[in-house]
Amino acid sequence: MANFLAQAAFRPSEPLPYSGGDAIACELSRESVYWALLALREHSPKSPEKPANSSAGGPDAEALSTLWSETDRELLDRAAGGVGEAERLRAELLDKSFAHFAELDLAQQAAAAPRLHAFAERLIEPLAVPQHRQERVWVARVQLLLAALVVLVVLGFFGKSLKERYDLTRDLATTATWKASSLYPECWCDSPAQSCEKCPNFFFHTEQEDHPNIVFDLHGVHSLSAVVVENRRDCCAERGLPLIVQVSTDEKHWKTVATRRDEFTTWRANFPTEQARWVKLSVGNRNFLHLAAVHLLP
Repeated sequence: MANFLAQAAFRPSEPLPYSGGDAIACELSRESVYWALLALREHSPKSPEKPANSSAGGPDAEALSTLWSETDRELLDRAAGGVGEAERLRAELLDKSFAHFAELDLAQQAAAAPRLHAFAERLIEPLAVPQHRQERVWVARVQLLLAALVVLVVLGFFGKSLKERYDLTRDLATTATWKASSLYPECWCDSPAQSCEKCPNFFFHTEQEDHPNIVFDLHGVHSLSAVVVENRRDCCAERGLPLIVQVSTDEKHWKTVATRRDEFTTWRANFPTEQARWVKLSVGNRNFLHLAAVHLLP
């Protein structure tokens, strides 16, 4: 915190209301050096027994001198930026007080503030290693969780795709016959086919009429839980809406199980399992009805 406030004092984000920020920054850096050396000693495997005058009572000159003398010389030189630089900083930091920095001229304060701050910051860096290690472990765990989530999502989509493909292998429409309410002269396939060379974009096409429909006969009562509808492939996807799906066991009483009001290319309608022999797809107004494929799934 002392190191952070030091930087805020000599490099403020907004102009300070008073002069003297560089001098305050120097003293704050001196405090952060004290706390850093104390923490480094605590973390050292060869930490000496704490002398009474180096207790956490503040960065007085005697306590800071003691900590300085106990600190590895190589570590100090590395933090100072080179061999011999630590001695130069020692003269600036030890046997000094906050008043000393305030008595320096402004140019000396401006030069000392970033130099002392950088020294303190490099002393603090090794202390952050355990935290960085924990952060890396945390990041690795998050990445692992994200990877697992991605795998689950991919497996979910893959599983859904496999299920849909499997469902199509049980399509009841392959053995069902169909009859449209009318047939447009352009072209149509012959029931029970849903594809033929003469009609590549739809297998039937009604006239424009009130509630055009197509009825599938399953030739027996079956369980039905989904209908997959592929719209006309070349154009006119807006026609045939709203598309209503109904089921019946006697071709007289019909139960609506699904309705599509929005334009679609392929629509899968899932609904609670119903018993049905006949399945009707109809339009709820005056329009055309033309579809490329209909699958009836148990």
